[in-house]
Formats: sequence, structure tokens, C-alpha cells
Amino acid sequence: MTDRDGPGAIDDSQEFDDDSPIRDDEGPRQRTPSAEELAVEAEAPVADGDIATDVALTDREAAANDAADGARRVERRDMLRWGGRAAAGLGAVLLVTGAVLGAGALPAEPLERVEAPTSQVLPSSPLQSRVCAGPALRVGTSDGSDALALSTVAEPQVAIGSLGGEITEQRLPVPTRDDISGGAAIAQRGEATTLSAAQSLPVDVDDARGLAVSECGETRLDQWLVGGSTRTGRQSTLTIANASQVSASVDVTVHGPEGPVETVGSTGISVPPASQAVLDLAAIAPGVDDVVVRVVSTGAPVSAHLQQSTTRGLERGGFEVVDAVSALTTAVLPGVVVTEPTGIETQEGFDDAAPALRLLSLEGGPVRVVFEAEDGSVIESEGDLEAGRVTDFELEEIPVGVTTIRISADSPIVAGARQVAIAADGNDFDWVAGGQPRSGSSAIAVPPGPGATLHVVSASEEPQEITVDGRAVELGALGVHRQPVEAGSVVVAGEALVVGVGYRDASRVAGFTASPQGPTAGGVTVVH
Repeated sequence: MTDRDGPGAIDDSQEFDDDSPIRDDEGPRQRTPSAEELAVEAEAPVADGDIATDVALTDREAAANDAADGARRVERRDMLRWGGRAAAGLGAVLLVTGAVLGAGALPAEPLERVEAPTSQVLPSSPLQSRVCAGPALRVGTSDGSDALALSTVAEPQVAIGSLGGEITEQRLPVPTRDDISGGAAIAQRGEATTLSAAQSLPVDVDDARGLAVSECGETRLDQWLVGGSTRTGRQSTLTIANASQVSASVDVTVHGPEGPVETVGSTGISVPPASQAVLDLAAIAPGVDDVVVRVVSTGAPVSAHLQQSTTRGLERGGFEVVDAVSALTTAVLPGVVVTEPTGIETQEGFDDAAPALRLLSLEGGPVRVVFEAEDGSVIESEGDLEAGRVTDFELEEIPVGVTTIRISADSPIVAGARQVAIAADGNDFDWVAGGQPRSGSSAIAVPPGPGATLHVVSASEEPQEITVDGRAVELGALGVHRQPVEAGSVVVAGEALVVGVGYRDASRVAGFTASPQGPTAGGVTVVH
């Protein structure tokens, strides 16, 4: 077959008038259309011009082609530039492009979406630690002869809640105080579920009487203590424990009703490894009625607690250990007991012998508080808080009984609620810390004390079945469950639960809110 045979062969109408070779120095030769070509052109649709003979139309077409080519080059450059910045982004672009280009070759039925496989990886021997507040301390002597003296007036009883693993315990000394041991550092290795520890500290000495039950807290770099006072007759002692093997440098900030308090000697406090520091809060911030303390550390995380004792003249007014909380936009306070007014709170010096809610907003702004009584009745309140200022709200309008308090705000807040026990044989008080939800199964430590009661509050808007020591309990949306418990530990399993343990008799009140699972127990999620 020759070039002139078959489909698409060159016929005589496509031959040149002059097919002789063109020399390099020769200009273009003019060609005269044949009669057949003129006839085809006459039958074609009429255009705005003859692109074969109109130079202007030819130039416009060439310019349009150049612009399109330029645009395509720009698009290619842009894609490459984005690819240089983020290879993953380029991969996504290529995947999408491939899907579009290959769509015609795919079957008509919908494609199946496949999730990337993931797995939860736990350390081979996860380590969790908790540090207890330690013994009740007295700063100064009872007769006032030595304001710098430090002594132990009562020792705690510690309970541990664990679902397994290896548990170790070590007492942390107070530097330069050979006769004083600080709190216990408790570690759990080889078990992923949350470690729990708490201590019970009954005090009955000449100038202090009461019961304090506090959680042994996880060490943190930033924490808040809501409670305490440095007014006359109130002694507040800050303990800062460093259970690590490196030194920590700690800054302490005190907030009061007027905002942050000017302090001296509250920054750069050195806490050596495996030791506990003790600070008299009145020495750096005297005369503050309503206190919130912030503790920030560098170098190593620490665990902070605030011990407070109250005396009014010769009358002992109670003893408490305040647990640390985190500043977040929500908080739940479980098992707050609102008691009948006794009238004692109207006497001079007894204004803090009544239930109250203490709030501090870091940035200020709206706050919403919901009080849920035992009978299911709900009281809601909204207002605005000034940034950095401590505000106490009396609870005289809240129905008497056990109340759950839920707090939400637009900016981070910290919260605590004071509950009291007033009786002829003595007075006491306790600060309920604002808690956060925990999920899964964990053993909650229950140290000994009068009338121990478990409080479980759901933060979920869906009903669920939880278990308490293996017994199923139906919990409604945002529901609450309470039951007596024995000393030792109680296993609680469920989703988004805030758990607390409360204690009470006629003249003593105490309790703690269990903190949520820390990051050391959760492991990491790996995407394959």
C-alpha cells in the first residue's frame, strides 16, 4: 500500500501547486486554492472572518492559545509549589485527580469508604503517680512564741484504688526539717487503668479540730486551689510536693476579691527532687478573706494542696485540705450538702460558717450555674464575672439537701463549694472541688471516715448503664447516683462520669472529687 491508498490517503486536491524543494533563503510561496477547495469553503457556515486569510483573526487565535498554555503552566507551577510545602496535600490532590480521571472506568455502584486502621498503643509498663498532702501541719507554736516553727499535729491514713499493677509508696521529706515527713508519693506501674489514692486526716488538738479527706493528686505544671483564707484566725499552709528526680521552680499567685494580690517571695521557689516544700500563705498574702491560689512550676510537675484551719477566739472552727483543680470552661461539683441556717453565721467572725460557691474567671465574662436538688428540682443562674477576682455566692436560696452544681462559662474558670457542719460539740467545713468527667473502669480509693458516700454524676446527655462494684445501675441523661460505701476502694465503670466521695457526721464534714484519667495512662493512637 502506498501513501495514496486507503482511508485518509492524500488525493489530488491536497497536492501543492509547486512541490519543488524550498531553499533556506527562499521566502514562503503563495498557494492558489483549487476549485474543489473553494466549493467546500462556500458550503461551510459563515464565520466572522476567514481565519485562513484574515491576519487579525489568526493573531487573536494564536494569542488565545498562548494564554491557555500559560494558564496551564501556572496551574502546574502552583500545584508543585503546594506540593513542596506539604507532601501530604499533594498526595491528596493526586488521589482526587486519579479518582476523577478514572471515574469512567469504575463500576456504576457506589464506592465503599474504608477508614484508616488504627490501634491504641499502651506503654509496656505505664507509670502513674499520685502525691498525697501529708500530715496536718502547724506553722508557729501554739503559744505564739515562735512564728517560724513547723510541726506535725496529726498523721493521715491513706487508701489506694487500683485494678492491678505494681504499687510502690515513698514518703517525701521536708528539706531542713529532719523531724517532719511530707506526703506519700504513690506509683503504679504495669496497669493502664486510672490509679486512685486519697487520705483521711482527723485533727483534734488544742487549736485545731476537724476532718479533712483529700485526693492524692497527679503532678501538674499548672494547678489551682479554690478555698482558704488568710484573715485573722485562719491559717492556710501551702504544701508543694515534687516526686520527680529533678528540681522544680515554682511560682505562686494569690487571688482575692480585689484580684491578684501583691506578694513577696512567691516566685522561683525551689523544690528539690523527691521532697516537699511548705509555705505559710499568710507570709506572702496576709489579710485576704477569700482565696484562690495558682501554682505554676517549671523543670518538673508538682502536686499542691492547701491546708486550712479556723479558730475564732478560743473556739476551734474546723480543718480542711483543699485539692487542686484545672482551669477549664466547665466544672461539676458532686455531693454538695446545703444545710439549714443555724443563725451562727450572723455572728461576728462566723460569716464563713455557711455554705457558699466560690468562683474565679481567668478572663472574665458570662457564667452559667445550675443547681440540681435531690428531688429533681433545678435552679439556674447566669451572670458575669470580672477577670481575676474571687467571688463568693452564698447558697441560702438553694434547697436544703444534697445538691449537684454544674458550671459552664465562655472562658476558663475554677470553682469550689464550701459545705459546713455546725454542732454543739464542734464546727467543721469542707471545700468540694470542681471535677471533670472520667470514662472507663477505675477503682476509687475510699479512706476511712464517718458516713462515707459515693456520688456519681453523669456529664452525658444520653442515658447509660453504669456499674458500681459490679452492680448495674441505670443512670439517666445527666443523672446522679448516690450510695454508701465502705473503706478501701469502690470500682466504678461508665462514660463521662464525675465521681466524688463525701463524709459527714453531726460536727465533721469532708470529701474529695476524683480527678479524671491522666495522659500517662491513656497511651497513644497509631494510624496504620
